Amino acid sequence: MITSEIDICNLALDYCAVRNILSFEEKTKESKICNRWYDLVRRSLLTNLNASFSIARARLVEVADFIPVFGYKKAYKLPHDLLQVLNVGEPLNDTLYQIEQNKYLYCDEHIKEVNIRYIADVKEVIKFDDDFVDLLALKLAEKICMPLTEDAEKTNWIKGLAQQKYIECSTKYGNDNRIIVVNRPRYRMAKVNAEIERANYRLR
Repeated sequence: MITSEIDICNLALDYCAVRNILSFEEKTKESKICNRWYDLVRRSLLTNLNASFSIARARLVEVADFIPVFGYKKAYKLPHDLLQVLNVGEPLNDTLYQIEQNKYLYCDEHIKEVNIRYIADVKEVIKFDDDFVDLLALKLAEKICMPLTEDAEKTNWIKGLAQQKYIECSTKYGNDNRIIVVNRPRYRMAKVNAEIERANYRLR
């Protein structure tokens, strides 16, 4: 059973056909390069895949004593584990907003709370599903194989496996997070266009 970062690293090392590690503190080439790449690959996959287990919801509260220097009038504190905002309000909501410093969300909505769906920085391996574990191991192996083995043929083989697994996972998570697109009434589109014009005016 895969329960730790080291377990996933060892799956990646198995793909590369090199020796396994016991911890990131080992003074071995395998340990050092796994430690260097693991979090980068994990965060990249979470951000780009919209994996079901990483989607979270939060209700943001306005930062009462904080006013943006210009532009949007309200600022809201984002969750500490946020990687990427998926939507503000309902999935088809047209609220205009900006995110800066990966810390604040700015918008003009005249409400005290803002609801968001976002990708969380999930670190606990036990929360990963089996497909994500395999994909993470493959993408990690793709990064570390050449430095460890200097074998271009093996690296390309791993790259091919990783690409296929990525497609499978993208399809799976896409099916888990479907959005039904409906036609908006004309007045709704007029409101969206007015908000866009207002945003463009602020940027002049």
